[in-house]
Order: sequence, then C-alpha cells, then structure tokens
Amino acid sequence: MSERTATKEPVTDKPPVQASGLDSGRRERTIGRIGAIMLAVIFLVTIELLVLNEVLNDIIVPRPTDVVSALIATFSEGFFYGHLWVTTLEVLIGFVVGTLLGFGLGALLGISRRARAISYPYIVAFQGLPNIVLAPVFITIFGFGIESKIVMAIAISFFPVLINTMAGLTGVDPQARRLMRSLSASDWHIFTKLSLPSSLPLIFAGIKTGLTLALVGAIVGEFVGAESGLGYLLDVYSYQLEIPRVWAITTVLAVMGVILLLFIEWVDRKVVFWQSQRELATAV
Repeated sequence: MSERTATKEPVTDKPPVQASGLDSGRRERTIGRIGAIMLAVIFLVTIELLVLNEVLNDIIVPRPTDVVSALIATFSEGFFYGHLWVTTLEVLIGFVVGTLLGFGLGALLGISRRARAISYPYIVAFQGLPNIVLAPVFITIFGFGIESKIVMAIAISFFPVLINTMAGLTGVDPQARRLMRSLSASDWHIFTKLSLPSSLPLIFAGIKTGLTLALVGAIVGEFVGAESGLGYLLDVYSYQLEIPRVWAITTVLAVMGVILLLFIEWVDRKVVFWQSQRELATAV
C-alpha cells in the first residue's frame, strides 16, 4: 500500500449533515409538542382550581372535569353522531367547492389584468359584507336544510384562496417570466412550470385560512337557522344553560378543525416539498 493511500483521510459527504438537520427538526417538533401539552395541562388545572375556589362562576366557566364528563356523555348518545356528520359534511363540501372556486377565479384574475380590473371591486364589496348578514339571505333562498350551510361555508371560505392565488400569480418574478418567453415557452408552460409552482406556498396559506372559515360559516349558518348540526346543538344547550355540554361541543369543533388543518398541512408538505427542503437546509 502506498504512503498516499495509507494517509488518505476519510471523505465526508453531506448526507450526515442532512440527517443531523433532520434529527434537529424532529427534536424541535417533539419539544414543541411536549411544551404545548404541558401548557394545556397547566391551563386546565388552573381553571379547575379557580372554579373550585369560586373565583370563577361555574355557570360561565365550568370545571374541565365537568366538561370531560359531558363530553363522554355526549359521545355515548346516538343522536350526537348524526349532528356531527351533518356539520362535517357541510364543512367538507363548502371547503372543497370554495377552494376550487377561489383557485379558479384567483387564477383568472392573476393571469388576466383586464378581468382583474373589471371584477375585483365587486368581489371585495361582496367580501366586505358582514358574514352574519349573508346567513339569513341564504336560508331564505335555500331553506333550513344543509344546502344553505354549504353555501354559507362556500361564500366565506373562497375569498382567502382567491386573494392568495391572485397575489401569488401576480408576484411571479418578471425576469424569470421573460427568460421563459425568450426560450419560446407557451403561456400554458409558463403557468404550469413557473407561475403555479412559485405561487403554491401562498395558495396553501389561503387554503388553510379558507378551511377555518368554512367551519365558521357552517356553524354561523346553523346558529341562524338549522334543524341539525353541532351549531344547532350549541344553540339548544346554551338555551338550556347546560354549559358543560356547550364546552364539550366546542371542544369537538376545535378538534375537528385541528384534524382538518393538520391534513391540509400534510398535503402542503407533500405538494410544496421544496419548501420543507429549504427550511431543512436553513436549519442545517
């Protein structure tokens, strides 16, 4: 064996560094989750003690243990699942349709300056209306069934998707666009290879906001007039002053929103994968 071969130092590649960055990201997420759980436990214990010592009135803020008991009792009742299904269906249909409408219209306004100049003021005026004003109108048109709640969810959720889609498409680097033009790229290729990929982070931010608003729209519609749904149960339990039940249904709605949002974030990481890689590279 030659002296050069014997004294050759081991070669270090990037994968260990990337693995270290990945481990660091997982560690940060784990610490964040543990911290969030500890904060929730401290908050719930504090509320429990304040109510037990009559610092807080249990008519307004019930004990967390009473809310857990009401939650268990609610899940043990068969009629609850019918109301849960109705609200879930309203939110999902309203969110999907609202997202498709928002993306389609936002893409049109982002691409066509003339269409943006003509229709954008009317869209802003429609969104400027208070959301609660729309609910009686939709109920008058579509009735007390599920249709009016779906339309309400669509009307509220599509606007953030529209705005973010339009902002993403109009904010594309003009130099990159000119470069593709110089390479004889068609409008479709510019849209699919440049404009849309660069806009996806903003679009998904609008989709996440639209998901939250779809849930709000469905519940607002059920408050105004409904025969079923979690919002209907909230209205009934509030009228009957069954406050632990009210907080139990509120907890179910919060968990539903978190589950749907986590799913959208998972899709976001899979579609906009280069964003996660960029964050990982920054962390390294």
